[in-house]
Amino acid sequence: MATRIILLQDAVHFPSFGGGNKANRLLMEALTARGFDCWSLCRPAGAGSVLAHQFGREGLAARGIAVIQTEDGTQRYRHQGVQVEVIDFTGADTQSLIAARLRAIDADWILVSDDRDGRLLNPALSVAADRTIALVHTHTHLPFGPAATAPDAARRDRLKRVRALVAVSRYSQDYIRQHGGLMSSLLYFPVFGQGLFPQRRPPADGTVMMINPCAVKGLSIFLALADRFPDTPFAAVPTWGADQAVLEQLSARPNIRILEPADAVGTVLAQARILLAPSLIPETFGYVSVDAMLRGIPVLTGNQGGQAEAGLGAATALPVRPLDADGSVSEQDIGPWQASLHPLLNDPAHYAEQSLRAWQAATAFLPRTDVRHFIRFLSMLERPDV
Repeated sequence: MATRIILLQDAVHFPSFGGGNKANRLLMEALTARGFDCWSLCRPAGAGSVLAHQFGREGLAARGIAVIQTEDGTQRYRHQGVQVEVIDFTGADTQSLIAARLRAIDADWILVSDDRDGRLLNPALSVAADRTIALVHTHTHLPFGPAATAPDAARRDRLKRVRALVAVSRYSQDYIRQHGGLMSSLLYFPVFGQGLFPQRRPPADGTVMMINPCAVKGLSIFLALADRFPDTPFAAVPTWGADQAVLEQLSARPNIRILEPADAVGTVLAQARILLAPSLIPETFGYVSVDAMLRGIPVLTGNQGGQAEAGLGAATALPVRPLDADGSVSEQDIGPWQASLHPLLNDPAHYAEQSLRAWQAATAFLPRTDVRHFIRFLSMLERPDV
């Protein structure tokens, strides 16, 4: 019988426009393609999103996915071989409901991703602590460290009970060890697809692009650069962080085009000449930087957290001022960003050099994201001497 794996996440399974849930979805799909029996227990999308039309039954139906509504209110569908169950995690009996589903499915491994308050990890530990693996995609949901939104010593102690803890970058590994006193395994998720990405030159008339423009991701830097290069086409791809106020700021600039996100990020990146990733928060790993570089797109990224690590030594890491203690956005120094963007726009030789460097670094990194690394990790956990 095939090894059965459950992904338990307080996020939408599909479509997935955030780095963490996209990485989880693609991991499940890659494991399914290798013969694993994969399930995803996830939450529905928020109704207030500017992308609400992309989600729910109508959004899935537009993609040819049939949704079954059960008597208990759960929605179920299958996508790329993964059995998905959409559950309302806000109910008073959520943990009992999750525990019941975990027992019924009886998976060999339970992957719990970025648990916010214990409502996911607690039932997993109660059902099968020795088969529970915690995935860390963001530090804000951890119960310890300076990035934690809700520090909780008891939740930290519960994390000690999982069979393994998975980090997605060296930066995240160090954070977990330093602030939580916990050891983790570093695994790069199969986010970028298989096969070779042919070397190509991004279109000369492509845009300076930002995906997920919002305050914490460095919207102010993107807008300032659009103002300083008024004759250059910019493009914004709003996803989970955008609201109506963000859309209005983007629409006020005549040189900014607003693009719909796509299930395959390569669809929107085909219109990019340069990618901006000026996040003001210390992300664990910026997947979109690698996505862009695989397509020969130079990247200007912020220097917080694991962003420079995701640049693979080929992206240009530039200083940003992190959020203030109250969460407000500090005034940013645009000078270094302007100075780095200018030659990419105006010096063809410099652009060609940076494009090739980006492609070479990302292509060399790609084998490290093969799903077989995750499969070997699971097989090592099954050894009694490990």
